[in-house]
Amino acid sequence: MLYPTELPGRELYFSRRRMKHSDTLIQIFCKPPIAGQVKTRLIPELGEAGALALYEEMLGAVVRRTRGFSSVELWSTAADAYFERFNRTVFIQQGIDLGARMAGALEQGLTGAGQVILIGSDVPTIDAGYLENAIQGLMTHDVVLGPAADGGYGLVGVSGNVPDMFADIAWSTESVLEETCRHLNRLELNYALLPEVRDVDRPEDLDSYYNLKSVS
Repeated sequence: MLYPTELPGRELYFSRRRMKHSDTLIQIFCKPPIAGQVKTRLIPELGEAGALALYEEMLGAVVRRTRGFSSVELWSTAADAYFERFNRTVFIQQGIDLGARMAGALEQGLTGAGQVILIGSDVPTIDAGYLENAIQGLMTHDVVLGPAADGGYGLVGVSGNVPDMFADIAWSTESVLEETCRHLNRLELNYALLPEVRDVDRPEDLDSYYNLKSVS
């Protein structure tokens, strides 16, 4: 049985000059910014307008952080003219659950790129250095995952093909990463775990987000 490799911190792979990585495609999973339909778990704390403003802020930030990379796509749950401001190709997610939607996006990405990295729109700790770390990891691994503090992951990268690692996952639970790694072990694939990231989904995530903003 194979076990994951723990990749070092981003400082080992971060380049002061962001490389273009022409053979790497970055996909950003997102949804149209509609009040009451984004960051719903934060609505009791922020209200619908506040949750919407936070979502737009984080989406804009993740797009800016990927500017130094040559190939970046937005993958939305639905079409919306809002995305035109980012000047990125927009695709519509397809599939019955999150796993099917991610697998479909990654598979399409690999038709034109040697490696594909998919990230969420609400993970402020995924920056250019973290993406460089993932790219380097895919040079020696089949799959790279960016574990999230809530038991899921904010980044998944694949190289060459998309393994059957998303099947029968209990999404939005604390066991997502564990179940995914179990699938990868069963498939005997070589995979690596990046340093942990924190997404912004719950009221308890807000303090760390605001602290990160204050020092960035």
